[in-house]
Amino acid sequence: MKRKLLNFIVLVTALSVVPPCFAVKEDPLGASMYNEMGVKALNDDAVDAALSYFQQAYKLNPSNNTVKKNLSVAYYRKGEDEYLKRNFAYAENYFASAIRYDPDNVPALFLLGDIKYLSQKMDEAKAHWEKVLKLDPDFKYADELKKRIAKLEKERTIEKEYRSAGMDQFDIRYSKEGTRLSYNVRYYLQEAYRLLGQDFDYRPQYKITVLVYEKKDFEYIGDGLWVKGAGGIYDGKIRLPFIGADFSTDEIRAIIYHEYTHLLVNDISERKAPRWLDEGLAEYEGARYVRKDMSVLKSAVNSNLLIPLKDLDAVFIDVNNEDATRRYLAYLEAYTLANYLMKRYNKYRVREVLAELGKGESLDAVMKNKLNITIAEFERRWLDDLKAGKLY
Repeated sequence: MKRKLLNFIVLVTALSVVPPCFAVKEDPLGASMYNEMGVKALNDDAVDAALSYFQQAYKLNPSNNTVKKNLSVAYYRKGEDEYLKRNFAYAENYFASAIRYDPDNVPALFLLGDIKYLSQKMDEAKAHWEKVLKLDPDFKYADELKKRIAKLEKERTIEKEYRSAGMDQFDIRYSKEGTRLSYNVRYYLQEAYRLLGQDFDYRPQYKITVLVYEKKDFEYIGDGLWVKGAGGIYDGKIRLPFIGADFSTDEIRAIIYHEYTHLLVNDISERKAPRWLDEGLAEYEGARYVRKDMSVLKSAVNSNLLIPLKDLDAVFIDVNNEDATRRYLAYLEAYTLANYLMKRYNKYRVREVLAELGKGESLDAVMKNKLNITIAEFERRWLDDLKAGKLY
């Protein structure tokens, strides 16, 4: 089974190979045999076996470039597997080993750079990404990677003097003016980690970067990348424009729960959940603390102007659409769709849906297999409850 590069995300760094304590006699013929066995195992998706064969081939003929490149590919595949499981430390080690045996392994450099980026090691991330573009100007994600490098440069300008309050699963970064606020952010993040971890039966084991900005800095970094006036963003990091803002305590809590839910949904579904489900669950969890104004939704229901389910994702994706009312309606619809899912089924079934999406199953197939319903029937039932006022 061929593997694809991850959507647009990342991994990184170093697994040391312990040198043998005694010399191994070179045997090119034996190395060739083990290399062939490794290639077959890799083609059969038996990555552990392939790695073992290639390691043996390397011991017997360490100067063979074909063996080294194949060993690099096997380490990359191991790293990709660990990344998909969100085991970033292991993935980083495997990617570093892949690069050790083939310094021009573009996929490994790409993913290694992303892990460095997620952990705020900006210089290393930039170096890896720039090398990718130099080695392969036609890299399939080249245009997106150039945008990420430009964004990284903006972030470095703003965040270079930020303080760090690392604790448990979170690395919270903020300017001097955000020191007092950082204590509340830390408390609410830990609360979300505990409570939402129970809801979704998932607790990330990697360090999560959280950045607390002044609003103007948040908008500067996100210009053209996220909606102006957003209360927060999750893009692999949790970004919160709280410094100097007039958010109430409940609003801060709701925003943190919203963004942390995005992280959970993305991890469990491996970034394959439809946007309406991702945003809906985030809105649902954030609504624990802030009551929603449903007047726009009620008006759309009464006027038969609801956005069809099939069109919701496009509204969320178009961050430059200035129709704020339509965007707000999309969020309210997504919220009620998630509310319907939780009421009609339960949080455990919803988690199963996310996990199946992560395996590459289509939404239609997952709905049928896990909820015993088609998407069309799901939308019809949701609409019936909406019109009956059961989801407000």
